[in-house]
Order: sequence, then structure tokens, then C-alpha cells
Amino acid sequence: MAYENEHDTLKLLRECDAGIKMGISSLDDMISKAADPELETALKQSKQEHISLRAETEKQLSRLRDKGKSPNPMAKTMSAAKTSITMQTGTDKDAARLISNGCDKGIDSLNKYLDKYHYADEKSKQLTRDIISAEQKLITELDRFRG
Repeated sequence: MAYENEHDTLKLLRECDAGIKMGISSLDDMISKAADPELETALKQSKQEHISLRAETEKQLSRLRDKGKSPNPMAKTMSAAKTSITMQTGTDKDAARLISNGCDKGIDSLNKYLDKYHYADEKSKQLTRDIISAEQKLITELDRFRG
């Protein structure tokens, strides 16, 4: 059981790490494209929250002597391409929709990993729930920009 616990904890934390890096990257891409100052502020605040969650993720990974996981290169490339193409003529409504869709995908993935790595320790599970909560909060904040 101890091995399963550490194995699942490490796997869950790696997925959190990759997801949060992807989220920060997506927020970075979109902040400069936001026309509405309130949207820009919401994205910047969320980015800061994600950076704090990443620091906690890195702390927990370090405890397990692991450096984490990078986002899937194909997923990152596809996301950047979609953002670039959409925002060539896009509006803040489009930006909010893209970020919200990314949050939805992140939430779905993290919930799947919570189920898959059910032997993970409570601290890593709570961190995962905190990341999900941050994503849900951002979706709610972006609702007013999606029209």
C-alpha cells in the first residue's frame, strides 16, 4: 500500500504540474490580447493564483524528489495555434470562451486523475481540488465577458 500511495501521489502531482503549466501559458497568451481592462485584470489575477498553486505543486514534487512534468507538446502547440487563429479577428468574448474551454478541459482531466490515482495522499488530492476550484472560479469570472 505504501508503494501505491507514493506512486499515485507522484503521478497525480505530475499531472497537476503539467496542467497548471499549460494554464499559465494559456493565460499568458491571452492577457496581451484582452481589449477590456477588466478582462485583462481577471486573467492576471487568475495567473497569479495559478503561479501560487504551481509553487505548491513544485514544493510537493520536491518532497518526492521529482521535477514534475511538462505539458503535452502537441496539446500546447494546438492550443497556441487555436488561440492565434481565433484571436486574429477575435473579440474579448472569443478570448473568454477559449480560456473557459481550456478550464473545462483541465477540470475534466484533473477529476479523471483524482479517480485514477485514488491512493494518492490527501495533501496532493487537496491541491488537485484547489486547482479545480481555481479553474471553476475563473470560468465564473469569465461568464460576463462571454455574453
